Amino acid sequence: MLAIILMPPYIRWLKSKQVGQFIRQEGPGHHQVKAHTPTMGGLCFMTTSTLSACLWWWYAGTWNFMGLCVLVAAILCGLIGFSDDLAKVLKRNNAGLSAWLRLALEGSVGAGLGWLLILSGTNPQIILPGVTLGDIHVYNGGILELHWLTYILLAVFLVAATANAVNLHDGMDGLAAGTSVQVLTVIGVVLFNAGQLSLAVVAAGTAGSLVAFLWFNRYPASIFMGDSGSLFLGGLMASLVLAGGIVVWFVLLSLIYISETLSVIIQVVYFKLTKEYQTERSMSRLAVLWLKLSKRLTGEGKRFFRMAPLHHHFEAVLAERGVAEWVVVSLFWLVQFALCLIVLASLRIL
Repeated sequence: MLAIILMPPYIRWLKSKQVGQFIRQEGPGHHQVKAHTPTMGGLCFMTTSTLSACLWWWYAGTWNFMGLCVLVAAILCGLIGFSDDLAKVLKRNNAGLSAWLRLALEGSVGAGLGWLLILSGTNPQIILPGVTLGDIHVYNGGILELHWLTYILLAVFLVAATANAVNLHDGMDGLAAGTSVQVLTVIGVVLFNAGQLSLAVVAAGTAGSLVAFLWFNRYPASIFMGDSGSLFLGGLMASLVLAGGIVVWFVLLSLIYISETLSVIIQVVYFKLTKEYQTERSMSRLAVLWLKLSKRLTGEGKRFFRMAPLHHHFEAVLAERGVAEWVVVSLFWLVQFALCLIVLASLRIL
């Protein structure tokens, strides 16, 4: 309700300030019509998600340090994304913060989260399939206890990897918002059944805010979430599953995000390796491969996918057959829905 009320005036304010999206030239050609569509929509649902969680904690009288750590980590990731969005708006192009700087900041948030969770009394552990979670009963599992340093390193990887994966996934109208609603809903259900009520409230509040945002972000989008939204969502997902110990189930839930990231890695590596290069001196094949991967060489390589990330590949292929963008987005939503059903079924919630 908060997001539905706040979003229209927020969109009007963004338009008055000319805070619009800058479309990268190497992207799909028909996306150029989306240039200058208001961005930074993530700031709105980040605010309403935070308010909903805090209002519930206040009403129920169940302030929880672990839940607060998760929310703060997600907000910090969102603020990193906001800095990236702001840099793009000020520069009037699609170049924001450097990739290495952003990765370092996200990793620092992950390290801080892991350290604070340990201080809060959270056991550094991962629940394996088969253990009893509250009223959930599955079979042949257990709990994997982690060393404190391993736990912090896992937090660094999870936060940075998930935030960037969701950011890569956010490339079509309603795509990231639609899949994230489903992922956060399932995370909330699992955490609720595991007795992690304070964490479940954060997931549920964000899912509700995203439903409202999706009304304005669906094709044709009136607003984009921007990096402020995608990094907030990725940081929140990673923080929730880490604090709740449900990392294993998140691997299945996040298969779309993993596929998007892998498609970019494959595309870049294949493009570099297939460049023609004549060495001035005798070099081993392995040395040539390393040179191609580590240096910016001139020339054109081949592309493994029509375009990366993966959603743009399917968009380009299906567009040639007259399939509209919203249909491609719907197919991704359906795949995510199937993954969510599998996770819920594996926990015997269905």
